[in-house]
Amino acid sequence: CHGAVLPVVVGAGGQVLDLGRTIRFFTMAQRKSLVLRDRHCTFPGCDVPATWCDAHHLVHWLDGGSSDLANAGLLCGWHHHLVHRRRYAARVGPDGVCWDLTRGSYDAMLDGGQRQPDDRSAQDGKPDSQDHPARDQRSGRTRWQRTDPPDRR
Repeated sequence: CHGAVLPVVVGAGGQVLDLGRTIRFFTMAQRKSLVLRDRHCTFPGCDVPATWCDAHHLVHWLDGGSSDLANAGLLCGWHHHLVHRRRYAARVGPDGVCWDLTRGSYDAMLDGGQRQPDDRSAQDGKPDSQDHPARDQRSGRTRWQRTDPPDRR
């Protein structure tokens, strides 16, 4: 028998909001809560609507992260891939999801600060110019196109 006792946090309507590590993927009730909390992609400067975003484990499932709202943030597809590629770390604070845009900050966080983040990071803490999709200057709308350097195409 592989039974488990599962402590859960339940919302006002009886929906399960915090599942610990028993279930990997976020539930619809958790996604609805994330949409209400985050309202859009949580990456700094991005305003892609929440309905277009993925629920992201801030501490990845494979690294022991839980499927709880305190370990989740919404990311658009563009920034979800960027966060994994550049190994950015984040945490949920009183004002929402806060990102450390230093390359390798996720690995440094996992090591308890023992590992140094990647030295290719922006020294001023601002995201690289390629961290955001191009924006149309007249309308302010996002143009979804590649902005990688030509040698990477």
